[in-house]
Amino acid sequence: QKIIAALKLSGNGSVLRGWRRELDGGGELQVNFLDFCKACKAMRVVVDASDLFGEDSPNELTLDNLARKEGRLVFEFRKWMTEKFGGPGEMFAQLERPEGDGRMTRKEFVDGLARSGFEREPELLAELFNLLDLNEIGTVAMEDIMFLEMDPKIRRGAIHKVKQRAKIEHDHLLTNLYFEMKKLELPHGHRLAPRGWHAPSLERLPEVVIEKRVKWKKQEVQRRQEVVAAFNEYIVKKYGNGVRAWRRGLDPNATFRLQRGDLRKFCRRANMDIGTSLLWNVLDHDDDGILRMEEISPTAAASLARFWRWARDRFGSCAGSWDQLKAAAKPPANWASRKSLPAATFMRAIKNLEWPGSSEQGAGPALVAALDLNGCGIVSLSDLEWLDLWTAPEWLYTPPDAEAWRELAQLLIQQFGKPLKAWRELDQDGSNTASWSEFMALCDKVGFTGCRGGAWRFLDQRIDGVISLHEWHPPSARLLQSFKDLMDRNYGCMRFAFRMIDTDGSGNLSYSELRRACRRLKWEGDVRLIFQSLNTPMVAGERTLLYKELSFLDNWPLKVDPAMHEAPSSPQSGGLHRAASS
Repeated sequence: QKIIAALKLSGNGSVLRGWRRELDGGGELQVNFLDFCKACKAMRVVVDASDLFGEDSPNELTLDNLARKEGRLVFEFRKWMTEKFGGPGEMFAQLERPEGDGRMTRKEFVDGLARSGFEREPELLAELFNLLDLNEIGTVAMEDIMFLEMDPKIRRGAIHKVKQRAKIEHDHLLTNLYFEMKKLELPHGHRLAPRGWHAPSLERLPEVVIEKRVKWKKQEVQRRQEVVAAFNEYIVKKYGNGVRAWRRGLDPNATFRLQRGDLRKFCRRANMDIGTSLLWNVLDHDDDGILRMEEISPTAAASLARFWRWARDRFGSCAGSWDQLKAAAKPPANWASRKSLPAATFMRAIKNLEWPGSSEQGAGPALVAALDLNGCGIVSLSDLEWLDLWTAPEWLYTPPDAEAWRELAQLLIQQFGKPLKAWRELDQDGSNTASWSEFMALCDKVGFTGCRGGAWRFLDQRIDGVISLHEWHPPSARLLQSFKDLMDRNYGCMRFAFRMIDTDGSGNLSYSELRRACRRLKWEGDVRLIFQSLNTPMVAGERTLLYKELSFLDNWPLKVDPAMHEAPSSPQSGGLHRAASS
């Protein structure tokens, strides 16, 4: 009774608050012998501790051993909370107001418990709130309640996070001070300026690191856009289009493959003061270490590929079509050359010979511009001989086939359930881009024997040799891109976001934890769809979303305007992004 009275006094009338303050600051619901003796000394209470613990008892004294009524209340509350909601985090998410700020008042807590079916006297419900409101501030957050978790592993993580709260709050205050000092722009010698020996620790503060990371990402996108714009501007000014630049400057030996060093030499000869490593990363869409003509000028390369395939199928080779082209062209009477044709005459010839691309807007001019080596409006036999040296990839010369994509999409849904699951199987490295070889491997895996090139081209409307989730399944892409942008803005990356949102310190997230965090950050997306798109079950009380299941978002490349990848003088492909839905 002496201990109970002392705890009630310490807790300002609450035994449970006094228990937390004096004996159980970590929320372990038990106290060891040594800590108990120290607490009794601090409260100036003289008791026989060995009599309370018992000679043969364990080294810990639990709450229900000391205060049976209060201990029984806490036990029943924990059991009810687990059975009703699955855990304290889920309960808090249910009781909290939708427009709440992440904290709950005493009235909201008591009314919420009564409304949810925990029928106890109002004073007992108020006593439970006292257990959570350790410092009598009148509100509690989810972190304050997580120590009541029944799962031992999750409970240990939650207790650890509570113990770290003081450090987090201290870091937050230092961060505010750091930003205020930066706004003042004080000279180093000013009495209010941060001292040099404080700089390293201030620069490592989490919120400071986040701000720097977000700023760096914005600058990186800007640098990429500037590099590509400068490269395209030079190509158009010097050569007129991308294929001509490829033939005369980048690949004069017609190998149709460039290494990183080749691009560096080209830029050096052109006296272009740009970051070639950054330029390579933007141009090498499939990240295979090889730069190809279709990555420099995709639309023109697609026209070349269709002509290449048509000529080989009908005449055996591109050069083998020359005599037929001349016969169909009917060049002007004053045209004396046997090995060249005016551009307009060449276009009339391919139309007369029923080249499939001649009926498509822009395809003919793109083909002629690509074959016209010197920009003189002339197509020569040597241009076709050059084209014979190329082996066009299947996806580049095959027209889009919507039916083939629908057939493949059905196989993928049957095997993987959700479009995003199928995408994760395709995009093994989590880069949000998939190459033709990866696509072929997936088709082999699901047994798709239809028109693979047509299915690919249905997705790859930009004709850049890679597809992204935005083309694979736009709804999933918009959801995850919005979620990623939210995490990047507020936490800098997914890894740090998981650490901060993981209220119970368990290393994984429940639906309620993630929903609560997104609601506080004013995100309008549907958290449930994130779980569903990953085929993650939402079982009450089970933390089923692991960091590794969303860590791939940290690997998504920085967004650069796709239209900048091709020299602006080349004909642009349609911007339609179509994909099958689930």
